[in-house]
Amino acid sequence: MTPSTRRPERLAGATAVILAAGVGSRMHSAVPKVLHPLLGRPMALWVLEAASAACAEASVVVLSPATEVLRAHLPNTAHIAIQAEPRGTGDAVRAALSALPAGARELIIVCGDAPLLTAESLVAVAEVRRAANAPIAMAAFVAPDPSGYGRVECDDDGRAIRITEERDASGAIREIDLVNAGLYAVDRAWLESHLAAIPASSATGEIYLTELIAAAAGEGTPAPVVIGGGELEGVNDRRQFADAAAALRERINELHMAAGVLIIDPTTAWIEPSVNIAPDAVIEPNVTLIGASEIGARTTIGSGSRLNDATVGADCTIRASDIEGSSIGDRSDVGPFAHVRRGCMIAAEVHIGNFAELKSATIAAGAKVGHHCYIGDTEIGAAANIGAGTITANYDGAQKFRTIIGARAFTGVGTLLVAPVTLGVGAKTGAGAVVTKDVPPGALVVGVPARQIAKG
Repeated sequence: MTPSTRRPERLAGATAVILAAGVGSRMHSAVPKVLHPLLGRPMALWVLEAASAACAEASVVVLSPATEVLRAHLPNTAHIAIQAEPRGTGDAVRAALSALPAGARELIIVCGDAPLLTAESLVAVAEVRRAANAPIAMAAFVAPDPSGYGRVECDDDGRAIRITEERDASGAIREIDLVNAGLYAVDRAWLESHLAAIPASSATGEIYLTELIAAAAGEGTPAPVVIGGGELEGVNDRRQFADAAAALRERINELHMAAGVLIIDPTTAWIEPSVNIAPDAVIEPNVTLIGASEIGARTTIGSGSRLNDATVGADCTIRASDIEGSSIGDRSDVGPFAHVRRGCMIAAEVHIGNFAELKSATIAAGAKVGHHCYIGDTEIGAAANIGAGTITANYDGAQKFRTIIGARAFTGVGTLLVAPVTLGVGAKTGAGAVVTKDVPPGALVVGVPARQIAKG
């Protein structure tokens, strides 16, 4: 089953503006920060998911020429705005105005580098603004080390009157540990009337959205503040990136465990949000489950296994193996140290031995593939027994060819099947046989090249 959690009601008349134009220089990467993948998704898509769950109107994502490649990952429902030059958060919101949905009366402005944000966090900021009838509200958190963050100055009622960036802060202001989370709820009409008046910073030339907090306070309507925890923190460097990945992993694993999945060591199980796991499945330590993988009931995924776009049925055992783009039927076992490559369809009650490699293979029910085999571009019939070290030589240096192994066929240890070739129903090969010609049903072949010594 797919993990789920209760979502708050979506905010009517609200749309999210996601600021995803920055490159994130502190990541020291050629890849823009918002594109770095966290558990299978670009960082900004985690923010978009929270925004879509919180707001009734479609989100606006602000990109730059450097981050426009993110467009390919966005759903068709998202609106795109382009900030042509990096002139600060205020300028980014200006770029978003022309892309806003007509029904948006309230904007939830959020940074695209805050993947731990939840829909509940966004709704909370909007609700406190509406309750206070204030033009703008914001979120903040107490930072153990506030270095690098904008400090939030509040009045005696705990409402924000000013945000001071660290470069502009005096010694006393730098002692403040309440810092800006970059999450705001703002009345659209008020924003549009005030945004043009924000001055550019004399030091950087950038237009800071934070100036709106001082503007609201100057009009006698200080901004209500929602103080949150770690979910409000953004990702600025590799250390914070790793921390965010661990937090997301913990959320996902908790949802699976609540749904009946046994995860023996949640700190070492990496499961992407696209994975479905049935109740009573067992996930051992050091397992990676990614892509559109599905795990059936009572199946055990053993330590060291990695599944990518893999479907594994019920009552299976996967031991320290790599399975990608393939399906495994009920009551089958794989490994240890097997590699099932893309394009394999493995039926029920099949055994895949240790160090076996399969590629584009179809294996019928009850068949056994012994250890140290290579089975590529092959069809294996029901109840066939593939002896240890059997190789299907499917590639002649220019083309690939198929091997067909009939039901109840048997290959001796070290058999080499040179494709294209067919081993008939019930046929057998002796140990070390090199099969270059089709073998009739029931026949026995031995030798190099293989010759028939018994008829079916």
